[in-house]
Amino acid sequence: MAHRLAHRLTHRELVATVARRFPDLTQRQIEDVIEVMVEVWRAELAQPDGEIVIRDFGKLTIEVQHMRNEGAVRAQMGSAAPDRLTRLYFRFRPTPGLREEIEQHLKEDA
Repeated sequence: MAHRLAHRLTHRELVATVARRFPDLTQRQIEDVIEVMVEVWRAELAQPDGEIVIRDFGKLTIEVQHMRNEGAVRAQMGSAAPDRLTRLYFRFRPTPGLREEIEQHLKEDA
């Protein structure tokens, strides 16, 4: 059975956490930094072979697979089905340290 983390970090919580660490910045300044960071990440991931590597966190990539559309998939899609399909794989590969930390939390929750 797969474990699911109980908490979801929202944008507002992220801004508040950063604001506590950097009290000289306004929440608006922090929001602006996060917005620019997300724009840069989006632009990078939209590029072929784009990847984002974040120190002590992991790597984000999008892998593209082009495949022929045949067999059961083509039959289900009908006569208007395209000959080729594109599949996108959204990948996050954590650093070994982050993976260990997550696995430790899972063991504690079990």
